Parts: sequence; C-alpha cells; structure tokens
Amino acid sequence: MTTQPDRLHHLLDRARHGVLLPAEGEALAGLVAELEAAIEQADLDAEQQARHFHTICGERESYRQAWKQEQKHRATAEARVRDLEAALLATADHRTRPTT
Repeated sequence: MTTQPDRLHHLLDRARHGVLLPAEGEALAGLVAELEAAIEQADLDAEQQARHFHTICGERESYRQAWKQEQKHRATAEARVRDLEAALLATADHRTRPTT
C-alpha cells in the first residue's frame, strides 16, 4: 500500500520528467488541493491558539493584579485590627487601673 507522501513524491518525480499521465495529473492536483487545505487549517489553528494564548496571558495579568490588590486590602485590614486591639487593650487597661 502506498502512503500519501510516497504517492505525492512519485507523481512529482513523474511530472519533473515530463511523463505524467492525465489521470496522474488529476491525482497530483487532488493531493496538492488536500495539502493546501491542510495548510490553511493549520494556519487557522495557529491563529486560534495565538488568540487563546493572548487571552490566557491577559487573564493571568488580571488575576495577578487582583491578587496584589487583595494583598493590599488584607494588609490594611490587619493593620486596622492591630490598631483596634491596641486601643481596646489600652481602654481596658485604663479602666482596670486602681485610682489613687
């Protein structure tokens, strides 16, 4: 059984030598058309993968920015909690001191 690449090489060799029969010319044209379609599909697939890659990169950057913002909010909240705890302890300490 002849594979498609073998058949293509055989037909191209016959065409180079000028001995291609009409039926072989049609077969060669069909193989070339299949290759053109495969190349076009590969180009479309590559474009789609490139768009997907850019989308993923953009989403990653958005997630990274959101994470950084969340870290800032967390640090601010933790600092506020520490300040409130200190104020509460100071108030409690002040209230429990004996008056002289």
